[in-house]
Amino acid sequence: MSFLAGLSSLFGVVTKPFADYLTTRQQTKAAAESAKAKIAMAKQDGETQLQLSAAEWEAISKQNEAGSWKDEYVTLVITSPFVLLFISSVISAWTGDARYVEAVSAGIDSLKGLGVDMGELMTIVVFAAVSIKGVERLKK
Repeated sequence: MSFLAGLSSLFGVVTKPFADYLTTRQQTKAAAESAKAKIAMAKQDGETQLQLSAAEWEAISKQNEAGSWKDEYVTLVITSPFVLLFISSVISAWTGDARYVEAVSAGIDSLKGLGVDMGELMTIVVFAAVSIKGVERLKK
């Protein structure tokens, strides 16, 4: 009986993230449909104010940003120091000249001197890429 319980537990662990993803996707889709219906009713009734839930606002904003490069641009800017550090390490190893790594390290140190926490920014960018609100998770 313990083998079946272990197998059931393993199956639950494997399927839970997928089930959570599908549930979240359905909730987002329902929120978008609800928001569209509320907007259509407000237009029809000539109302100038509209009350939408946070999920409805988020669903509408995601649809409006479908063709936007804003998120990709932010991701490129935030991850560029790490990409440059990797490239400079490869060039330094190839040429035997450590100045490349030192220059990128000095740039990262300058960002730290400004009070920018690159690890926290990277976490937020990764969470945003997978549609998880990173700021709330960092505060917990």
